Amino acid sequence: MARDQVAVSCPAGEWTELTNANVTSLSFQVQTGAVKIRFTTGSAPSALSDAGYVYHAAAGEYRRDREINVAVASLATTAGADRAFATPIDGRRAVVLVDHA
Repeated sequence: MARDQVAVSCPAGEWTELTNANVTSLSFQVQTGAVKIRFTTGSAPSALSDAGYVYHAAAGEYRRDREINVAVASLATTAGADRAFATPIDGRRAVVLVDHA
């Protein structure tokens, strides 16, 4: 079932799947903390590296805290990417609000 504005808790030191199904577009907003977001194929984060897009809860001049109805293909370099994962970057838990169909 699609996530409908669900707050996903992301524990420090691990990748947490933001999506719970294959998606082509999604919306998300970092509510607390700062995270790296990665897109991949399949639901296993084992192939993820430390690279990723950085998003912060506090929006500022050079910070991005959300994506609204963005196509996964426009953010992912992996062909066929259909899942999103997040990991906190500051050593503390983060919370990301996720919405997708």
